[in-house]
Amino acid sequence: MRLYFVRHGIAEDLATSDFDRELTKRGRRRVANSAKVMKRLGIKPSQIYSSPRLRARQTAEIVADALGRGVTLSEAVNFGFDRADVRRLTRNLSADDEVMFVGHNPDMSILVSEITGVDLSMKKGGLARVDVIGRAVDEGELVWLIAPKVFDALQDSAKPAAATSGGKLSTPAQKLPATAQPLHNLIKHRWSPVGFNRERDIDRETLLSILEAARWAASSANLQPWRFIVAPRSDAAEFQKALSVLKEGNQTWAQYAALLIIAVAHRYPKPDYRHAYASHDLGLAVGQMVMQALDHGVYAHQMAGIYPEKARETYQIPSEFEPFTAIALGYRSEGLDHLGESQREREAAPRQRKALSEIVFTGSWARPAAFLSAGKA
Repeated sequence: MRLYFVRHGIAEDLATSDFDRELTKRGRRRVANSAKVMKRLGIKPSQIYSSPRLRARQTAEIVADALGRGVTLSEAVNFGFDRADVRRLTRNLSADDEVMFVGHNPDMSILVSEITGVDLSMKKGGLARVDVIGRAVDEGELVWLIAPKVFDALQDSAKPAAATSGGKLSTPAQKLPATAQPLHNLIKHRWSPVGFNRERDIDRETLLSILEAARWAASSANLQPWRFIVAPRSDAAEFQKALSVLKEGNQTWAQYAALLIIAVAHRYPKPDYRHAYASHDLGLAVGQMVMQALDHGVYAHQMAGIYPEKARETYQIPSEFEPFTAIALGYRSEGLDHLGESQREREAAPRQRKALSEIVFTGSWARPAAFLSAGKA
């Protein structure tokens, strides 16, 4: 289900009562601009619920008029609006429905933050889109957070801001996970795109910083079993060589990356001694590389889909080393028209992970740790 949260527009400061505060002329104008962009975005809520307070109702009516929808006034969307209210208002709707709520801060900001795990503050006249699975509203993904100034810029540009029939296909603005606990910003933003910028390369200093992060990873007995074969797009011959090592399905999108890396593990650092933890340590090094890259705005997509023996032959890799995975790095692309349909769908799909109860055990196998449910009724 798609949920749209709209904070009312700019309202007058003084009135006979807070309930009767109207939108200012500027507030009406900006909401009208925003509503036109919402229409271009293809927003089609089956229901628009509004707080009965005048400034929220006027905001909802302007938006509803642009979208060709009606408005239902609901005391639930007044001050104190929370997830229980959302559940009640959406209980008779299907998982494919779109619903819009027009209300007040701090409730709107708090509610979106609670559902998505993203700390945010909505501006007057701002819009947040949250996608939730089914009709539950406990967790969701923040897909859009659009401030009024952005609406103004989009309206002035008179260009569609999202994928529409016959229009340009664009990469999602963000793919933040719905987390139950706080995470470091880099971890929240890390994901594996397939839509890379075909024009922008990674400069030398940034590349060295990324590789230096891998160099300083932890390793068993400090054996540092990682090795990396690097092929920048600016070196066409080397880039094609690295690309040829990838399986064909990965080649279709990885060809647009700024850089390809073949990750190699030192399996036999000594004669007759197999390093059992080489792949684990290689993974640690790559993990640090990925985070350092993201700190520079560079995204990474790791691949198991390579031809190891072809890599060995192509690069004359000694027998004591094992070609393990490949990594594509680059800046994200705003446009996705160069990708196939399945890849575009993959780029837009929400991020999902198993619940902690499925992966964290205590006492015996598959017995969820007791602390996971501590404090729950």
